[in-house]
Formats: sequence, structure tokens, C-alpha cells
Amino acid sequence: MFTYETKVKVRYAETDQMGVVYHGNYAQYYEIARTECFEACSGMTYASMEADGVMLPILELQSKYLKPALYNQVLTIKSIVKELPTVRLHVEYEIYNEANELINIGKTTLVFVDKHTRRPCQPPENFMKNVRQYF
Repeated sequence: MFTYETKVKVRYAETDQMGVVYHGNYAQYYEIARTECFEACSGMTYASMEADGVMLPILELQSKYLKPALYNQVLTIKSIVKELPTVRLHVEYEIYNEANELINIGKTTLVFVDKHTRRPCQPPENFMKNVRQYF
């Protein structure tokens, strides 16, 4: 299992008139956290993986809103990868406010895809070599 924490400060543009984060922005928060998690556990960036011919699009996204995130709060986003990736990569998220209250939980499923054929494929071996140590 691999867990990684990312901090994000809520910007005014991400909120509605009540100062509450608009629900659609949680997908962006997940992506910010997932990108940092991906780099921390694999030593690779999305750009380097794409240069090797593999893309990683989203197949599924789930989000559950427990409490509102508010303008100017610093959120802690915990990304959790419980299973060794195969053709699919499953990432769970927990978002906490500054009072360390759990305010959102989510999940994404991504699929490793060959850049040229656009068909599912195995993760790159250099990615797997670095990730295996956590599982």
C-alpha cells in the first residue's frame, strides 16, 4: 500500500457565492493529489510515461461530500493506492480541512492505454519496478 499527502489552498474562483467549494472542483483536487502521489511512488511524471507511449485516462470517478470545503482553507488530500496496479490503477482519496475533519472521500479508476493503439495495456516496466516495493 502507498499513501501520500498533498496540501491545496482553496482559491476564490473554486467557490460558489456562499464561499463553498463547487462540487466539480473535487475532481481537480483528486488530480493534483494523484499526480504528486504518482510521482512520489513511481519516480515518473505523466509526461515521461506518455513519452514512453503510455497514457493513463480516467475510467471512473466517485465522490462523497461529508462537509463543505471553504474559501481560503488549506486542505490535506490523502491519496491511497491499496493494490499493485495492473491494467487499472485504483486510487482512493480522503480530504481533510484545517481542523483535521474528514470532509470528502473519493475514488478514481484509471486505465493504462497504449498511446498509438488506444487500447488497454500493462503499465510500463520502469513504473512497475519502482512501485512494487510498496506492495
